[in-house]
Amino acid sequence: MKLKKLTAIVLAGAMTISLAACGGGDKSSGTATGSTGATATASFLQPNTDAANTEETDETLTIGLSSEPSTLFGIAAGKTENEDQIIRSALTETLVKKNYATGEIEPNLASEWEWVDGTHLKFTLRDDVTMGDGTPLVADDVVYTFNVCKEYCATSDVGKYLVGAVADDEHTVTIEFTTEAPDFLTMVSWTDYGIVTEDEVNAAGGLEAAQTNPVVGNGPYKFVEWKNGQSITLERNEDYWNTDYAGYYKTIVFTFTSDAAAREMAVESGDADVAVDMPVSQAATYASSDAVNTTIYSFGQETHLWYNMGDDSRATADANVRAAIDKALDFDAIAQVGTSGTADASLSYWDTSCEFYQANYTKEERDVDVDAAKELLAEAGYEDGLEITALGLQDNTPVLTVMQANLAEAGITLTIDTPDTAQFVEAAFGGDYDLICVGDTPATRIPPNVMPFLQTLNVEGPGMVIGGPKWTSDEFDSKITALITESDADKVVELATELDEMVKADTICSNLYPEMKAAVYAKDLKGYNTIERGFIDVTTLYK
Repeated sequence: MKLKKLTAIVLAGAMTISLAACGGGDKSSGTATGSTGATATASFLQPNTDAANTEETDETLTIGLSSEPSTLFGIAAGKTENEDQIIRSALTETLVKKNYATGEIEPNLASEWEWVDGTHLKFTLRDDVTMGDGTPLVADDVVYTFNVCKEYCATSDVGKYLVGAVADDEHTVTIEFTTEAPDFLTMVSWTDYGIVTEDEVNAAGGLEAAQTNPVVGNGPYKFVEWKNGQSITLERNEDYWNTDYAGYYKTIVFTFTSDAAAREMAVESGDADVAVDMPVSQAATYASSDAVNTTIYSFGQETHLWYNMGDDSRATADANVRAAIDKALDFDAIAQVGTSGTADASLSYWDTSCEFYQANYTKEERDVDVDAAKELLAEAGYEDGLEITALGLQDNTPVLTVMQANLAEAGITLTIDTPDTAQFVEAAFGGDYDLICVGDTPATRIPPNVMPFLQTLNVEGPGMVIGGPKWTSDEFDSKITALITESDADKVVELATELDEMVKADTICSNLYPEMKAAVYAKDLKGYNTIERGFIDVTTLYK
């Protein structure tokens, strides 16, 4: 088995590392946590661990991004972009914030909140907040922001679960959702829901103009300048409402370089302070560097291999075929390549960051069993072999290549299809695949996150969730809905475990590994914290 694993990794063309040999220099030792709850020792610093900054300077922080955003006010464009989220999180404030060190939801623009009933969430606003245009924060600003989300993001997660918002009085607002989900409170903490006023949007030229001239919001930084193709500059908001916060850097400059190695070299040379969105395999090679710090961390997203179960003409509609594929896969090798050795293979559908996580497989159950795979294929009528296609994004190629080598041992010929993003999305929604490799974020119990083949809460009609026509049933839908709506912690664990068992029994998907994010940053930098989806919080960095 070790030989096959090594062969698979070599075939993948992926760089693997010896984690035990990564220490060196004066780098603090951290841990990368795998889905089993085990830890692999490595010299990676972990985010959300440093004390808060208490000083202010006139210095400039330079952040190297992998690409330039097309908007800095995504809700007005009806879309969400990673770079937009990173930058805009410094410009706008949300009603509540999630503390990613503790997992707790904390007050922010709202001092208090309560669920009036299962679908109505009432917020009491602070009375000492000044917006970017100098006016006090009032409930009408929240109503305006959430109605923009509803109107312009009606087909995305940001807007499709909103009925609307109503001002109860000047400092109280109630948001109504289309369905019950206690974790909608967490969703409200996302950057998309940063509060703006209608007057300041109009002063910026309207919703369309504000996308490139976002002089809106009440965050710790203000927008200064966007030099197309070069940089975006922010400046510390000296009138920021939260007097407990100190922004170390007066100015933050974002630059754009698609070449990850060039971004890292900019940090080494002092031309940049942070290079975010680094490929994990590449970032791992800097773990023993004396020139930069490296952080590699999980962020609540799991990679799964989904089977097309909605098309009876496909072999993957047969439970024996799905089980055969699962038996033939070397999950340790897949996780080694997918995470560059920083995390273990998943032992559950759920990510370890889920409050309801419990391991559902033993490590022995994840062992390769080629003979069992061949027997299952024969039972399904494919004793002479099987040809199938796997769909994935281009960065999935190394992992899919490992799978290709694994499945060949069992007589399964796997064709890998990794088109560009637009073609991938079209094929994914259309169900044009046998297998599809995608990441899910189940830690937040809202409809699009919890087992995303749920049909009844996500869209009307089957086969329209990402991944195309997987499979669902009334029993699955009811249990997923119950998990989303349940407020009792013990019952949540019970429901999650039952769903995990159902996934396992019918091999509805194969659990692969936790997805990881990576960055490198200057040796004297501290305060690397995260916001939603593991994005960097640029407002908390300091020396």
